[in-house]
Amino acid sequence: MAKQLTADQFEGYEDRIAIQPDEVSLDPNNAEKNESGSREHLLGLQLQMATTSVNHEYARMEFDETGDYERKEELMNYMTECRQKYDEARDELSCWNPLILEDFENDLKFQKMTTLKHYHA
Repeated sequence: MAKQLTADQFEGYEDRIAIQPDEVSLDPNNAEKNESGSREHLLGLQLQMATTSVNHEYARMEFDETGDYERKEELMNYMTECRQKYDEARDELSCWNPLILEDFENDLKFQKMTTLKHYHA
């Protein structure tokens, strides 16, 4: 059921990630801060959003097609987990650059509309 997207599928988005100098910690003793806000980190947030969004959509399609109550319950839990992970990544990305978030979500919606036959916005 779960689809795994790769960073290669987001080639070209690196140019859309704008990092301000004050957004990246210059403290070499704090590697965690140095990673937060990097291009790789922001691309990772987009990748997490895309993966969980697509996984949620496939789970929703399976939910609509199954008559098994237990499976529906499993899928509901999975969709909730996907939504939580999506929202976490979205919230973090919105703190860094809301315009990139808006562009990315529009692109993601378009991709899902054109590739998933049963997509519901």
